[in-house]
Amino acid sequence: MNPEQLCETLGSVDAEMKTELERAAKAYEEAPKRLKEAILKAALEKGIQPAKITRAINHVYTADYVARLVREERKRREEESAANGA
Repeated sequence: MNPEQLCETLGSVDAEMKTELERAAKAYEEAPKRLKEAILKAALEKGIQPAKITRAINHVYTADYVARLVREERKRREEESAANGA
């Protein structure tokens, strides 16, 4: 689509709808990061096991993947701690 056609297409979207679409797109874009942060918080701060987290998130990620995220984060924190001399 050339820029002129793009402008014509966007011109038909009113400001309210444009705002709603932008917000929805932003939420969609940020969702994986926020979900991973919540998973790590549940596992590392609350001690919840990967299988229980997987059920709580309706199997969006597998238990194996959740466990991998947790292992990788623990390793990252250990390396960071060692690098900082703690």
